[in-house]
Amino acid sequence: MKQIEFYKSLSIMEDRECIEKFLIYNASLVISGVKPSATVTLKKGNNNLYDKWIKYGISFLKSINIEFVELRESQDALIILVYDKEELENYIFNKSNKQFLVQLGYEEENNLESYINKLKERYEKFKCPHELGVFLGFPLEDVKDFMGCTNKKCLVCGYWMVYNNFNNAKEIFNKYDKVKEHAVNNILSGDSTHNIAFNIRNFIKNYEKISV
Repeated sequence: MKQIEFYKSLSIMEDRECIEKFLIYNASLVISGVKPSATVTLKKGNNNLYDKWIKYGISFLKSINIEFVELRESQDALIILVYDKEELENYIFNKSNKQFLVQLGYEEENNLESYINKLKERYEKFKCPHELGVFLGFPLEDVKDFMGCTNKKCLVCGYWMVYNNFNNAKEIFNKYDKVKEHAVNNILSGDSTHNIAFNIRNFIKNYEKISV
């Protein structure tokens, strides 16, 4: 698979290229606009992505207009949430999503910074709070069923565990796969990272035109 080829290629790249292409691939669904946010793990051992992140990664994300917040740091790794501010606001402040989060202790006011700080606080406390799925763009009903240890049968386990609306989930999974495939093809082509980010950002618009 090309994803395996990509991850192997990281070990022979210069530090800047390595972290920029690692971030582009792992944030590709956010860059393309099909997902409001994604978690990325930066390990401190082996290829030491953490050091590369500190040196080059932070400024790179800023240069392609992707926001991030550190969720948790341990001796082994740093976990960050990368997000598109506008997309994330639109998703979590959707009426039903917001009502759900308010029930968990998030504030009534539409303040993204406050919500992210609350998520970070709960991430530290609960390791990986279930409402993270809402921030990641997962359907609310599936998040609720997963949280409640539902008796419903899991219809498929892909980017999340699907308990409802199987066909819709399949369409979303297919779109995610197409974006990641496009991202890895662009990365392996040897193009510059900023050009790759630009191509990913415009891919879904062109893909949907072709699909229609």
